[in-house]
Amino acid sequence: MTHRFEEVGGLRLHSVEAGVEHASVVVLLAGWPQTWYAWRHVIPLLSNHHHVIALELKGQGDSSLGLGSDYSIESVSNELEAYLAQREIKKLMLVGHDVGAWVSYAYSILHAKRLSNTILLDAALIGLAPMEAFMPQQGCKTWQFHFHAMDAMPELLTAGKEAEYLGWFFKTKSAVKESITTDAINKYIDAYTRPGAMTAGFNYYRAVEKNRAFAEAHNQHKFEKPLFAYGGEHATANNFMKSLQQCDPNVGGGIIRECGHYIPEEAPEEVSRLINEYTNKAKQCV
Repeated sequence: MTHRFEEVGGLRLHSVEAGVEHASVVVLLAGWPQTWYAWRHVIPLLSNHHHVIALELKGQGDSSLGLGSDYSIESVSNELEAYLAQREIKKLMLVGHDVGAWVSYAYSILHAKRLSNTILLDAALIGLAPMEAFMPQQGCKTWQFHFHAMDAMPELLTAGKEAEYLGWFFKTKSAVKESITTDAINKYIDAYTRPGAMTAGFNYYRAVEKNRAFAEAHNQHKFEKPLFAYGGEHATANNFMKSLQQCDPNVGGGIIRECGHYIPEEAPEEVSRLINEYTNKAKQCV
């Protein structure tokens, strides 16, 4: 694996890459509170047949924080488009998890010309998911959407407690025991204890109203390229897929069995299998 930095529109974006130089490109986007390291098991499984780019969005890992900028999924997907254009990547498969899935969803609407297809992994997006998913009876799964969107309060209550706070998510939202190792958790904690990193992560949630407006404005959008949404059996299951099918009945996907929220780490073999399967199907359609 090699590390690469790209200066794009005032941001310094970090990626970890591996694989065949002129092969099909697969771009992986992680969620909160993670970095490229979430894909550490997936990358080797793909690198013999693809050029794999695990890109850290602003606020993640070694990428710029971008504090003061727009963290809405529309804006961040435009930053992704600028990155891909600058690197002259003309065709790719896009795979996003959690916040990375939010951005991948918006990119699939705004910049489909570069895509062969898109895979979204375990996410909920206000404006698509039914509001019942964010009500008290489901609060054990989605309470952080409301908390993170608050002004200043999340920083106040998590300062000095980042390890305990982030560790709670990995412990309670995963289903495959020890899939997220202590070493991995420490790497994520190191990334999010750098000054401003927690604020950057919260800012993705503070863009909720812009994201809601975007999703509602595109609630009848028919995706130009194939899109698939998968949820962990013990997390969102097939709810994200169903919410997208309300927009476009052609959206595919399903459930990753015996898996929690952190699909890239809990089921890397299945993620890799799906990527290879849909890459081959895309090639057959050319």
